[in-house]
Amino acid sequence: MILDIQSLEALAHYTRGGVTIFFVFWCFMLRKYEKRSYMLKLLYFSSLLIAVCYAKDVLFAFTSIKYSTHLNNICGILDMVYIPVISAFFLEVVRPGAVSMRQTWASVAFLASFALIYVFLPFKAIELIASCVAFAISALTLVYVTVFAVRYRKMLYENYSYTENVDVVWVMLSCYASFGSFVLYELMFQNAVWLSDVIFNISGMVLWTIVFKFAQRHRVLKMLFQNNGSPAGDTDETGLTETEADMRKQERYKYIESRIQLLMEQEKLFLMSKLTIMDLATKIGTNKTYLSEYLNSNLNMSFHDFVNKYRVEEACRIIDALPQDSKRTIIDISIKSGFNSISSFYRQFAKFKGISPRKYLFEKMTKAEENE
Repeated sequence: MILDIQSLEALAHYTRGGVTIFFVFWCFMLRKYEKRSYMLKLLYFSSLLIAVCYAKDVLFAFTSIKYSTHLNNICGILDMVYIPVISAFFLEVVRPGAVSMRQTWASVAFLASFALIYVFLPFKAIELIASCVAFAISALTLVYVTVFAVRYRKMLYENYSYTENVDVVWVMLSCYASFGSFVLYELMFQNAVWLSDVIFNISGMVLWTIVFKFAQRHRVLKMLFQNNGSPAGDTDETGLTETEADMRKQERYKYIESRIQLLMEQEKLFLMSKLTIMDLATKIGTNKTYLSEYLNSNLNMSFHDFVNKYRVEEACRIIDALPQDSKRTIIDISIKSGFNSISSFYRQFAKFKGISPRKYLFEKMTKAEENE
């Protein structure tokens, strides 16, 4: 039993060293990207703070302070100072500009001040208040990220025909996992054992690997938060009666309908894999507000669904025209249809046709064989 405990202790120290190196490595990796966006800068500072939090535990290698409860509690408070930064990171992805760098570091300083207070006033209440503040920041971040992410995705579907590397589902899931790890940390270390340390370190590396990978690929769409679709000068409808306003709206809808059919059916504008509502509105000769209004009111569709329905129909046309001995792959068909990812192609095809494109292709080939 003693050997088992010693083995777990050694494993805990190895994983703690491993997770320290892990975050130091990502500090160097993110250093190259942190100037690319404020989002990545926040992630860089988050990984830097976490690396420092782990590195400071080398102090416990000294026998004279290894079992110091006072020092252990101070370090426990300092372990939470990264929370405002990672919270700001999550918020920046779903709502760019929601939290400034000054506000972020002010929150870090506020949390760190509890460690300083505890040095001179080593009361359990100080430690408890610090934990409550960190919990409140994490919980509020969870709520705001959820609300902002839902709004973000709604605007995304209203303005973009694609979601690859711009969707924020991963942010919500990562935020939930981060909050869960914080709660897990508090619960597991109330009665700390070496096994809990090992589990926490390994699960932390898995979680942050996922966050780092998604963050590197993610692109912040600031256009979603800018008013680029305000009506042009001669479209002002103030002063019109309700009947006149309705007549003008119907005229506008007829114009958009005629232009949009030409652009989508003849010019096949949907083949642009990164088509946006601004692109289509410019081609039509209107603005994105009126175009979005037309799609929502007349077709009951978002811009995203409207464009991808055309792409799915194009994919069906390509498949239906394939000779029986064709070697064209599903990936080729998706690209030719305007999709920029195979996962999006499968998802949209199943949404509009009820089956996967592979099954649709198989049924088409099977039917062709039966007719011979």
